[in-house]
Amino acid sequence: MRPKLSIPAQIKDMKEAGIAFEIMSESEAKQLLDTATYYFRIKAYSKNYSQYTETEKQGQYINLDFAYLVDLCKIDTYLRKVILQMSIELEHFLKVKMLSDFNTTYEDGYEIINEFFTMQPHLKDEIELKINTSTCNELITKYKDGWAIWNIVEVMSFGQFIDLYALFYARNNFSDSYVNILLPVRMIRNAVAHNNCLLNRLKPPYSRNISPCFELRNELMQHAGIPKKAIEKRLIQPAIHDFAALSYLHSKVVPTSEKEQTNLRIKDVFYNIILENSSFYDKNEILKSSYSFVESIVAFYCKES
Repeated sequence: MRPKLSIPAQIKDMKEAGIAFEIMSESEAKQLLDTATYYFRIKAYSKNYSQYTETEKQGQYINLDFAYLVDLCKIDTYLRKVILQMSIELEHFLKVKMLSDFNTTYEDGYEIINEFFTMQPHLKDEIELKINTSTCNELITKYKDGWAIWNIVEVMSFGQFIDLYALFYARNNFSDSYVNILLPVRMIRNAVAHNNCLLNRLKPPYSRNISPCFELRNELMQHAGIPKKAIEKRLIQPAIHDFAALSYLHSKVVPTSEKEQTNLRIKDVFYNIILENSSFYDKNEILKSSYSFVESIVAFYCKES
């Protein structure tokens, strides 16, 4: 167990780990750690940096200044905000798509919900528990004994809706359901909704193994013109893969007129905010190559605006 560290002790701990305070002074760092962020979070971004293995500096970070961690934290914040906006737009238009396709089927809208409750026996109770805590309490009170596909989507979490979406397309034959790419979208949406760091581990070992779906790999290679080797190397990184999946699905499902402002925000993050201190990363090949790969995805999917 690590001991509790005061802010001066946190600074000392970082210095002993080889983190420099040349761009941002120790006093500035103390102020930031006291008012704007906290040690455990900002230190997480150091995982993107290598450490000495053989010299007298063994275990210390190579070419890492505290200001670099602060900048990565800032970039991560802006990135999470735009990803959350993309996710909200996507969730809405996935509902629009499913209900539009539903209207062309012989489904009555109730049988599928009964099957869904059978598959997830605790779901009905979970929804009804929101009756005293949700802004949808009137809707829950009205429909709790007669849920149909068109009203239950208003009270579901994103994960619950994704499960219903997958069930609907398993019951009905549509060629463009995009079900195979929903898991990574769900992963990144949940990460940003819980304010988790995205850029804290862009070098291996990664948090999970990735098997990119054919549709995503094919589009990036055949239409975005990204080399196969780059796709194979970069799409095994969870945050990059999940962002690529979200960008792909967002481009397919959300109408162009509805995503123009979001695309402009994405480009602001990638062409202004990230590049503001790009010199910080001149000696970090992992961060430079990761940015280059993701920027090519952004350039492809944001080309309309």
